[in-house]
Amino acid sequence: MSLWDKFVVLEGLDGSGTTTQLNRLSSYCLENGIDSIRTFEPSDGFIGLAARAVLEKREKVDPLTLAQLFAADRREHVKMMKEQLENGKWVFCDRYLFSSLAYQSLHLDFETVLDLNKEFPLPGYCIYLECSVETSSSRRDKRESIDLFEKEALQKQVMSLYERAFTTFYPEGKGFYKINGETGADEVFQEIIKVLNL
Repeated sequence: MSLWDKFVVLEGLDGSGTTTQLNRLSSYCLENGIDSIRTFEPSDGFIGLAARAVLEKREKVDPLTLAQLFAADRREHVKMMKEQLENGKWVFCDRYLFSSLAYQSLHLDFETVLDLNKEFPLPGYCIYLECSVETSSSRRDKRESIDLFEKEALQKQVMSLYERAFTTFYPEGKGFYKINGETGADEVFQEIIKVLNL
């Protein structure tokens, strides 16, 4: 059994429900005595906060600098997650390197972003909440803030880049799971629990 088998990443378009499902997973584990932590990227470390400032348009940097910020934040984040996994915990992460490939590749060559991220360990479970651009847009409209990458036209490109990222890292499909994010939150959650066998 690999150390990273209990590392679970949820990915999807903005508005697909990754944060909602991660919160539910955390609650489920707490209620059922399953030792786990919930985390996210960019992280709340100082490098992650710098990346977040760019996403929220409070700072402006070159696209390559932003991709490097995400990779640097991930390098530190992986160290923290590794410690938790070594302690036997499940680690549930809202977004990971696949998001970098999907979003940073909008403004950079895919291979450039891949080179920054190919050293990082793959999760035992990469779960993609698949939903249409229209559904994700309508969900995002209910939020107060819209970040740099949440414009509908870009989301179609993001969807295509996600597919390329998953094909790159999971050519045989093992460890990658696609769940219909168009259904209700309860149905999505039950599918996730089934995949993880929790």
